[in-house]
Amino acid sequence: MDVKATVLNSIEHATAGRAEDVATRAGREKDIKKVKELAKDFESIFLEQMLRTMRSSIQKSGLVDGGNAEEIYRSMLDSEYAKLMAGEGGAGLAQMIERQLLQTMGVKSEASSDVARKSALNTYQKTSVSTLQTGRKEVTIKP
Repeated sequence: MDVKATVLNSIEHATAGRAEDVATRAGREKDIKKVKELAKDFESIFLEQMLRTMRSSIQKSGLVDGGNAEEIYRSMLDSEYAKLMAGEGGAGLAQMIERQLLQTMGVKSEASSDVARKSALNTYQKTSVSTLQTGRKEVTIKP
């Protein structure tokens, strides 16, 4: 039995396994990135529909009417508003969808819970500093 051939065969087998692991990991990371993008896109579509419905509930005054062109540009404006809102965290719908899809894919929830943790921390930091007035003193509460 050739020892050299056996060693080379085992090295090739181990290297092939690692290459498959790297390829699988790269594919998984690509899938996770795609899930994040799709979740944001879905939230954007949801927010756009919400804005469109909100605008339709407002009565037009008739004083200034842009006609069909106004409706087209207003729709485009609502679409851009929705994309901006979804990009900034929006309603938090994207994070929930992402977390659920990643759990369904079998990805550990560390990645999705990290996103949720960062979002919660940002929200806390934005809203936690408040000023209270007690008599003549002004008290600032910081985290």
